[in-house]
Amino acid sequence: MTKQTQTPTAKPMSKLLDSMHLLERSHEEVVDAERRLADAKRSFDEQVAHLNTAYTDACNRAIEMGEKNFPEQFALRGLAITFDDEGGCSVERRALVEPYELLSWAKKAGEE
Repeated sequence: MTKQTQTPTAKPMSKLLDSMHLLERSHEEVVDAERRLADAKRSFDEQVAHLNTAYTDACNRAIEMGEKNFPEQFALRGLAITFDDEGGCSVERRALVEPYELLSWAKKAGEE
């Protein structure tokens, strides 16, 4: 006599319930992440406002010293910080590549 292997009984209702619980936990994680992102964005905006004030003060000091060409754009570790005439400031992340990285491309191209 051979043993018959039993296939597990499908439990679609239980699977649906489990899936809903997983979805609920995932949704909570998304809501928490959105809240953290909003907090980080608010903090970033406050820092930009402080940066604008510091830039204006530095510009005024440069003018007092007779400097006529105070820079409006700065590069800081991949960030491009630009100040405009209306007192605004934009911050952009730029993917900059160091020239020495061309060596690996030259090696791949068989140039080395």
